[in-house]
Amino acid sequence: MSSALADAIERARPRNDLGASSPFAGLHRRHAHTIDVVAQSVAATAPAGVLLIHPAAAFARSGSFAFLDIAITITLVVGVGLVIGMFARRIASTGSLYTFAVRGLGSHAGLITGAALGIGYLAVAMNTLASGSTRLANILSGGDAPPWLVIALIAGFGAVIALVVARGLRMSTRVLLVLESIAVVTVLGLSIAALSLTRWDIGLLIPRAPDVSLEAIITGVAFALIGFVGFESGAALGPETRRPFAAVPRAIMVSVGATGLVMLVGTAAQLSIVAERPGAASLASVTGMATLIDVIVAISFLACALAMTNAATRLVFAMSREGLMPAAFGRVSRRGVPAIGGVLLASAVTLVPVAILAWGGSRQDMRIVTSPASILGFVLAYALVCAAAPVFLARIGELTVRAVLLSVVPLAGLLCVLGFYLAATLRDNPAGLLWSVGILAAVVVAGSVRMARHPRVAARVGVHDWPTDADCIDGPART
Repeated sequence: MSSALADAIERARPRNDLGASSPFAGLHRRHAHTIDVVAQSVAATAPAGVLLIHPAAAFARSGSFAFLDIAITITLVVGVGLVIGMFARRIASTGSLYTFAVRGLGSHAGLITGAALGIGYLAVAMNTLASGSTRLANILSGGDAPPWLVIALIAGFGAVIALVVARGLRMSTRVLLVLESIAVVTVLGLSIAALSLTRWDIGLLIPRAPDVSLEAIITGVAFALIGFVGFESGAALGPETRRPFAAVPRAIMVSVGATGLVMLVGTAAQLSIVAERPGAASLASVTGMATLIDVIVAISFLACALAMTNAATRLVFAMSREGLMPAAFGRVSRRGVPAIGGVLLASAVTLVPVAILAWGGSRQDMRIVTSPASILGFVLAYALVCAAAPVFLARIGELTVRAVLLSVVPLAGLLCVLGFYLAATLRDNPAGLLWSVGILAAVVVAGSVRMARHPRVAARVGVHDWPTDADCIDGPART
């Protein structure tokens, strides 16, 4: 049978009625594997780094409800992942959620989604690049590092990110896979070691805080969601992936599962530490490996900065091919990589923290804006995609009750989280929220003006990949 199939393929001839190119012509299509999509998505969430700094803060906010917050957040993210899968099984585009929202809700809602997603990618990339570089600088200097050393490391790692992104998808995802695998394996080992050093009690995971409220739980979920933003970024690799309609949805759910497992183990370890040793606030205090933990956090965060820059590069590539972004972002190198766009975005991610530090500011000054910008951007984008799914499926005649439920439930959860987060941020960080909303509004207005002035651009918004003559063959029996 195998020889017959080989003979049929050998005697087949290319199709010539599908067109010679797709909207993403020049991009190196159909060469990545499922593992590349998984590496991109997992690295974007930075589970190892978030695990080591998140649970202690979560415990301080939610007490023993921190584990419940993580469990609720995983359920919510799984719902969003299933919604993304509805699109990813039918559409492949480097625009990912932006393109999905356009196909469901139209160009203007899609523009808001794309602007929110892009701002989220860049904000997280800046945060993680600065944070990872600062931790390594502190290790090298044996304490608080001088600003010049932090600036030098940020510039150096930013240059490395630009180089890796420009070299191609396979190189960047394999680098991500190695870095994040080392970080995750190490941090899981530390968590298990911490659990073995404490008298771990499953009762610890049962909520017992006397002053808990619905607001506290939702706020905790919003905080826990930080550990999952970026899980969808693998969808941007669809056109470059073999069998994208199968590989991308599967890889996204694998990424959610892997990140969720790491977060659950880390939170359990942290809760057991705090319960038995109230003076101990972290894994470092129990394991005595503070330097190793700082190295792991730095590695995870630098991998996250690379993954977020990679995803942002693909997003603006799609927008450039539509005419919304400058043409430079849509050009590809001889390797089939949007190298110019990648270098420009990596430069922006690097120059912002460098400029802030050079002018006497601090990483905390940058986080005043980037932290609310990232959460607002991602949660808003996820909510709009959930709203777009039923409309899209109805338009193509595939809407079902199950699809409606899978879309509405996470949408309701995301709207609750977004509302509570905005209220809390307005109270605690009004300036940062104002800047974030202002930047988002400015990008959306600029895009809307562009579409209004150029009807061809508006008509082209939402383009996605499609098969070309080179992707298909005609057998002799079909002549």
